[in-house]
Amino acid sequence: MRRKLIAILLVGIGLFTLVQSQNMPAIDALPLSAYYAENAYPVTGSVNVVTSIYLFFRVYDTLFEALMLLFSIIGVIYMSIHEGETHDD
Repeated sequence: MRRKLIAILLVGIGLFTLVQSQNMPAIDALPLSAYYAENAYPVTGSVNVVTSIYLFFRVYDTLFEALMLLFSIIGVIYMSIHEGETHDD
C-alpha cells in the first residue's frame, strides 16, 4: 500500500510539473547564447563551444547532475536488494 501511495505522489508531482512548464512564458535565450558563442574561446581557450559551456560555465551544474544520477542508482540498487527483508528496531 505504501508503494502505491508513493507512486501516486510521484505521478502527481510529475503531472503538476508538466502542467506548470506548459504555462511558463517563453524565454528569449538569444543574448545568453550570443555571449557563449562570442566568449567561449577568449575566456576558456576551448575551440568547441559546447565543451567550454560544460567544463567552464556550467561545471557545478554538470557535476551535481552526475552526483544525483549516481545517488539515484545507488538508492535503486539498495532498495531492490533489501526488498523483502524485515528490520528489527
